[in-house]
Amino acid sequence: MRILLLLRGSASCGKSTWIRQHGLQPYTLSADDIRLLCQSPVMLTDGTYGISQANDGVVWKTLFGILEIRMQRGDFTVIDATNSKTSEMNRYREMCETYRYRIYCVDFTDIPIEEVKRRNAGREPFKKVPEAVIDNMYSRFRTQKIPSGIKVIRPDELDAIWTRMFDMSAYKKVHHIGDIHGCNTVLQKYLEDNGGIKDDEMYIFVGDYIDRGVENAEVVKFLISIMHRKNVLMLEGNHERWLWLWANDCVGRSKEFELITKPALEAARLSRKDVRQLYRKFGQCAYYKYGEKVFLVTHAGLSTVPENLSFTATEQMIKGVGDYNDFEKIAETFFDTTPNNFYQIHGHRNTKELPTMVNDRVFNLEGQVEYGGCLRCVQVDGEGIHCIETENTVYKTPEMQQEQTVAESSVADTIIALRANRYIMEKKFGSISSFNYTDKAFYDRVWDAQTTKARGLYLDTQKGKVAARAYDKFFNINERPETKFDMLQHRLRFPVTAYVKENGFLGIVSYHEYEDDLLVASKSVIDGQYAQWLKAMLLEMLSPEKLEELKAYLREKEVSFVFECVDMEHDPHIIEYPGNRLFLLDIVKNSMEFARYTYEDMCHVAGMFGLETKEKAYEIASWQEFFDWYYEVLEEDYEYMGRRVEGFVIEDSAGYMTKLKLSYYNFWKFLRGVSHEAIRKGYITRTSALTTPLANEYYAWVKKLHDAEDTENLPKDIITLRNWFYREKGSL
Repeated sequence: MRILLLLRGSASCGKSTWIRQHGLQPYTLSADDIRLLCQSPVMLTDGTYGISQANDGVVWKTLFGILEIRMQRGDFTVIDATNSKTSEMNRYREMCETYRYRIYCVDFTDIPIEEVKRRNAGREPFKKVPEAVIDNMYSRFRTQKIPSGIKVIRPDELDAIWTRMFDMSAYKKVHHIGDIHGCNTVLQKYLEDNGGIKDDEMYIFVGDYIDRGVENAEVVKFLISIMHRKNVLMLEGNHERWLWLWANDCVGRSKEFELITKPALEAARLSRKDVRQLYRKFGQCAYYKYGEKVFLVTHAGLSTVPENLSFTATEQMIKGVGDYNDFEKIAETFFDTTPNNFYQIHGHRNTKELPTMVNDRVFNLEGQVEYGGCLRCVQVDGEGIHCIETENTVYKTPEMQQEQTVAESSVADTIIALRANRYIMEKKFGSISSFNYTDKAFYDRVWDAQTTKARGLYLDTQKGKVAARAYDKFFNINERPETKFDMLQHRLRFPVTAYVKENGFLGIVSYHEYEDDLLVASKSVIDGQYAQWLKAMLLEMLSPEKLEELKAYLREKEVSFVFECVDMEHDPHIIEYPGNRLFLLDIVKNSMEFARYTYEDMCHVAGMFGLETKEKAYEIASWQEFFDWYYEVLEEDYEYMGRRVEGFVIEDSAGYMTKLKLSYYNFWKFLRGVSHEAIRKGYITRTSALTTPLANEYYAWVKKLHDAEDTENLPKDIITLRNWFYREKGSL
């Protein structure tokens, strides 16, 4: 099941012995074991042998790679390592959030250091560690705290984590409701026939709530309405993962969900937040007794009741033991291997169309309800076990095969829709209008198909075509549910490419048909100062002949050049450059649907005009590589090729884009706001936000500028202030 145990303690504190004593070796990942797989014990300078630490990069990459495979299956896992750093444990916690694991820390740090050193002296020679290492560990344990969200237990409290049998005998009746598959009418009929949901009765749903049926939205709405009831338990089926991905704005691999279920959910305006809460309510199994009878309920069925149910992978509860057609065999095995008072109830698979009661103690609730079959339910009460079948009359017949078509709206229709959207503002420049999302859309995070497209979008409202455009809006990692780091593994299609994100303002250059000139735009206008600064850069960089060639190219190809404009004179940002720079980011086609040149084609065109392009920084082949790269570049002292950069734009192989802002950039962007407030008022309101020595030192320095004689003429940009601070500090 989805349980992760982190062991925390120094070498020689007894972690490995504890694992053996509790029979946890088959479930344990050990860093030292992987080190010994990489390299045999090495001879040390004193003639003894020890475990080499030279391969730690490979060791931890291997451990986390294996851990992710296990978590995808829902395997119970123990991590045998010192886990002395908060950052290390945070990484495990993030993975647990992704895979919905319960995470515990078994804390061995209260064992006296003298005892640990005594045990260390008695270990096998190659397993001994220098006493200084133990001293350092204990020092770290005192300062590096266990993150919130990780439940701490003592070594003698292991029993507290196991899945235990519940007693449901107090309920008048227990209902087990089979696979629903988007069939709400028959579900409601069953409930109505049994008096609705009663507080003194228990309701266990076995999973597969969506897909194939024609009432998916209605089913999900109903489940949301009852999800907080204490007498309702909803198990997770194999179809629910598509619901989770949709709720986090990710795309799954199910054509059924993407083409049929998803449009129904969106047409019903279901809240993704509500759906995420619903998904978190889904359980892995129900294991309870009712009177003298014991029941195991899963989505797909197990072949027996193990001594410790927590050791069974969640994947086997959701997808079943054996192959899809082995359900009859597992029913036989369950009957033969469990006591006479043990019963199993499951759904998911029934290719032979067996009756609900497969044998005297196993019940199958898969009744092909979505194809006009029956909703199968099993009731347990004081009088026994009762099989109930309710015929479904609302379903998709073979004659009702639905064809899904995706039609692109015309520009004219788009203009009408954009003008009707209160979160989008229009600025008119003759026959050309710019459409941009409003500040309210930004701060209220109102992101949909229209507001994300209305970013640097210039439409010819007279001729009904795109005059110029940049990107659809894309978001920083962790800014939106779909860009949460733990969701990117589902969203990203590998390989992915990371491009350097330069630190300037965005500019667009296209062809202005009405003036037979370049259309230069920035900040949603074509006549503002940013557009003028960009045009001045182009005039300085390109000869009159090249400018004419550029205009002709933009006209003939009907494209926009999208630039990052670094103007150190007029608009310095956070990152310092030696002078003005103009980077061609992309060549975008002037069409409603976002399309652009490949990076190679863009570089070729840029060469024709002598333009500098964005820099391809990294190519990343897998999620594990991305995971490691992400944490590497977020280090405070990280530099790309010896220079500070704002961050990276990440593009996957399907064209999906997200952004990553680096620690240095975020830190000094924060201090820019501190500077403006401190110079204006002499202090800042939230000093608690100053969490590092450097931030506090800078604040102490900058607030003195409030007393300067001429504060109006003090530099406003953080680059100048930062250099001034470091010069006075003596480190520039």
